[in-house]
Amino acid sequence: MSIFWIKMIAAASMLADHAGMILFPDVTWLRIIGRLALPLYALCIAEGFRHTRNRLKYFLRIFSLGAICQIAYVFVSDELYLGILITFSLSIILLFFLDALLCACGGKENPISKMLTKLRKKAPGKGLSVTVSALCLAAALAGVIVLSHFVEIDYELSGILFPVLVYLGGSTRLGKFAGACAATVLLACNIEGSMTPRTWSLLAILPLALYNGQPGKYKLKYFFYIFYPAHLVILYGIDMLITFLR
Repeated sequence: MSIFWIKMIAAASMLADHAGMILFPDVTWLRIIGRLALPLYALCIAEGFRHTRNRLKYFLRIFSLGAICQIAYVFVSDELYLGILITFSLSIILLFFLDALLCACGGKENPISKMLTKLRKKAPGKGLSVTVSALCLAAALAGVIVLSHFVEIDYELSGILFPVLVYLGGSTRLGKFAGACAATVLLACNIEGSMTPRTWSLLAILPLALYNGQPGKYKLKYFFYIFYPAHLVILYGIDMLITFLR
């Protein structure tokens, strides 16, 4: 199963989830189907970060779309609740510093080492590059933890760290699956031992196992960016129409 079909399943799952949330709040199975979306989209974020040619533009696309949706949400609901695109934007920030640290540990040039080279007028040693990269990652992680503590973020810290765990699995098919499975289990874990909606996230393990690491024949790159705000506008529009006609 290619990344294209992973995205299609994730989009269908998200549509079912939001349809249940907005139009059919009493239909539990729609929300259960919706639990597949986060693990699958988290895989897509990790893969997108790994393969994009320009990571800054990749971040800006996700963050800009998330910010636009966020402004609309705050205007409508008057609540400060950061949606999933902001969650994944924070994931990408952590991925940036994590990748810099991994490159530094491997003795490879990375954005942190390039910055140090400009500041010191000479290439930094491996030890300095690793130390600075690790400190930057720690600072970014601390910032994310503090933010998630004071502001309500979709899927909280677990959602932010999900793509990070997938990325840590490496570039092999088995590694990606192992990272995604570990993150899915942590996401679905409930210390009280009872079933919660997130427990159903474990269903995502099947499509994750079928992922072959290929982009797929079809791209439809911008369709998936447009789909998120578009389906919410349509669902909320239907809900407003139904309310008006009653």
